[in-house]
Amino acid sequence: MKLYLRYILPLFLVLGITSGCTDSLSEVDKEETERSTARRTVLVYMVAENSLSTATQSDISELAYAANHNTIPSDCNILVYNDDASQPVITLYNRLGANTWKTYTERNSADSTVMLATLQEMVKNYPSEHYALVLWSHGSGWAPTEKTKKELEQEHIKSLSAPRQARAFGIDNQANNYANGAYQMNISSVKWVLDKLGVHMDYILWDACLMQGIEVAYELRNQADWIIGSPTETPGNGAPYHTAAAGLCNADMEAILKAYTNYYDNSANYLANFPLSCIKTSELEALAKATAPLIRKYFADKDATPEGVATAQIYSPKIFISATNNGKYNVGTPIAYDMGSVMGKILTEEEYGRWRPLLDKAVPYKTLPTQSLPWMSSLSGSEHRKLTDKEHYSGISMNVPQEDYDRYFPDKVNHPNKYLYLGWNTYFRRLSWWKAGGWSLSGWNE
Repeated sequence: MKLYLRYILPLFLVLGITSGCTDSLSEVDKEETERSTARRTVLVYMVAENSLSTATQSDISELAYAANHNTIPSDCNILVYNDDASQPVITLYNRLGANTWKTYTERNSADSTVMLATLQEMVKNYPSEHYALVLWSHGSGWAPTEKTKKELEQEHIKSLSAPRQARAFGIDNQANNYANGAYQMNISSVKWVLDKLGVHMDYILWDACLMQGIEVAYELRNQADWIIGSPTETPGNGAPYHTAAAGLCNADMEAILKAYTNYYDNSANYLANFPLSCIKTSELEALAKATAPLIRKYFADKDATPEGVATAQIYSPKIFISATNNGKYNVGTPIAYDMGSVMGKILTEEEYGRWRPLLDKAVPYKTLPTQSLPWMSSLSGSEHRKLTDKEHYSGISMNVPQEDYDRYFPDKVNHPNKYLYLGWNTYFRRLSWWKAGGWSLSGWNE
């Protein structure tokens, strides 16, 4: 998820944003459509027709500030699609300021076909030598969402019929309000969109919770040179676009991380030490080859998880399933362990010494929390708010299968005598990392 803890910039920062016509190009764009090719265009896709709807206001203000204060390079564009509780709109931010390019009637922005059509339209009308992508919304990493119900049923698995707290990326409630809803997108759907789009990104920045995991990065390794994000919950403040604009436009990983660090370390204490990392996708194949035999060795017996896993750094709460007042279930996400911490806890010193350099090549840039992680959700426990393993910290998460992830529990809402199936381990088997990371030959290959 992406939590709403937001500082709103003054309204004067948004001056210069013009309005557009429904499902049509604005007058401003008649001249802009005949533009020359930009050096880089940053595509920002905001899925905010949910509880984060008002959180877009600050980021829009930050982008307008960047455009109006010449922090966006003259040969770059930042093109933002925003679907919040009002009409979806695309706004252009560049050397000319901030201008609405196009507005739409109501649509489901968490639908992969809508996402594809929107990105295709943005790319077609704004030719660029290079592109980058920012994905902004709720998130839960690789974990499946309610959107996978049909996919799971096709594999003869009973899926949840009640609302789930877990969401891989994006929520669109189709009601133009601030409630969360059932329309969500899995990481496999994001991959499908980018495959069909056919545009290689310089980077993908996840402005969403829990997305910086090895499973997500490996799934998208051929879509971008870099994957940027946080392995833990992301505050509603998200990316500091007003100070990160130049780094985003120049695809400068160090500048992007510096902008985050300066912003959050100078914010309230509960936001300091925000973990963020940059994954170099060209190094992931080597990391997978080194990891696979170790996973096979140490997870050969699914009934005997290595002892060190229990003390490894975690970024998300342990699994919980609880009934709400109306009798429906909220389901937490799988535990997001720090990858360096898990391997550091279970490997021998010699094994870790050979493996760790490959991880560091794959994750060459990361912020380093000091003694704690930012305060986040009051609903998700407290164990993941502590930095328990600074020695092995890597800034990227990994999943470790557990028996609870395939558990059944009573369907008290619709069929009291039947059971619902969580199915996380089953979905995990569908990801590329399942085979590449060695899990398919471990004790979890059943």
